Amino acid sequence: MRPLYFLFWNTLTLAFWAFFRKVKQINPTKKRFGRTIFVSNHPSAFLDPLVIARLRKPVVYFMTRSDIFNRVTKPLFWLAHMIPIYRQQDGGNSTEKNKKVFKKATETLAKNRNLLIFGEGLTDDVFERRLKPIKKGAIRIGFTALEDLNWSVDIQVQGLGINYTDPGKMRGDVLIAAAEPIVLNTYKDAYIENPAKVISELNRELETRMRAQITHVEQEEFCTFHEQLQMLSRKGMHPTCSDPNAPLEQRWKYAQKLALHLNSYGTELPADMRSFKEKLAIYFDKLAQQKLSEAEVYWFAVAPNWKAKMRAKILALLPFYLVALLTTFVPFLLIKRFVEKTFKRPVFWSSTKLGLLILGLPIWNSILFLGLSFFIDIPCLVWICLFLLIPILSVAYYQVTAAYNLLAKSRQTDAQLLATIVNEREVLCQELKRLNVL
Repeated sequence: MRPLYFLFWNTLTLAFWAFFRKVKQINPTKKRFGRTIFVSNHPSAFLDPLVIARLRKPVVYFMTRSDIFNRVTKPLFWLAHMIPIYRQQDGGNSTEKNKKVFKKATETLAKNRNLLIFGEGLTDDVFERRLKPIKKGAIRIGFTALEDLNWSVDIQVQGLGINYTDPGKMRGDVLIAAAEPIVLNTYKDAYIENPAKVISELNRELETRMRAQITHVEQEEFCTFHEQLQMLSRKGMHPTCSDPNAPLEQRWKYAQKLALHLNSYGTELPADMRSFKEKLAIYFDKLAQQKLSEAEVYWFAVAPNWKAKMRAKILALLPFYLVALLTTFVPFLLIKRFVEKTFKRPVFWSSTKLGLLILGLPIWNSILFLGLSFFIDIPCLVWICLFLLIPILSVAYYQVTAAYNLLAKSRQTDAQLLATIVNEREVLCQELKRLNVL
């Protein structure tokens, strides 16, 4: 590992422990090194490469869009295993420039090192559970490397699926699933005879295998409906409307089956489903108008003894929360304001905040502890322990704040209005059962 990659690989351990509540892998890769081109979906911009590099075992070299490379970032990105790749939409002679990139990719694979490509090529501003068309670059890179190496080694392409509950929310869950790899050497004769045909066919196969690793809603206009169905049923991958005690893999499979159910209708839902979709839209619009969420309705009116549980959580975590006000609050607030003001696209917020907190929290707390040491005579070992407890303190700060806000919101919510909404919700739940939508 190069220095910056190694540094992030180690520091992300505690950061991801704080950021994610549950992490799960399906069909994990056991070897650290190899000649595999991993191709992943790209739901969350900067967060995706960090998740794959840290949570999976293989060491990877990232194929990264060229427009973020400049004189300042290029040496840093080299230290972080990043290789520029040129896209047509970035302008210039991308085909000619990518010849050098393909050569670099061949050298990387020849050294028994893995590559990582985000096959969709871009990230949407709004998080959706679907796979966009996969570019042919990964297959082309693999066959180009095999030709340059005279087919003397095995090179494979393997699809990955990153499944977040919501990449923009702290204490969400993430599941990474890996498809069966495609060994490119198997197609040597067919490729030599007709390269373009084989590349297209294998790219379609790769895309099919990748869809099976995520929740893929075929029709974009059904994505919101799929999410609302998950929220009402509380069985799927929604970050706040699901059973936290249910296994993550079980929730992921439910979300997949629900998507397949909707996909089976093609481009148009049957009349009863269309009617239910419209009713759900009206219900969620009403919640938005009242500045309520489905999760809050569930807590306020359905969840048993929730107030006692929230108060107990606050009391239990209060000492950690008070310490976190010193160690976490100021850098978090400054970074939050800076990121949300600087980056216009919210899809970049969570990953950028996480990266800056990894850098900012140690700096802030080093200054804080050094300053306090002039006034408080505490052994160095105590300061070190407090420093290592920062991730735990950060989680405590988040959970106490969330519990307090929920209790405060319940006091501000009109009881009569809530009762009306709960009645509407119960009618929708009954209709959902009658429709037998999983």
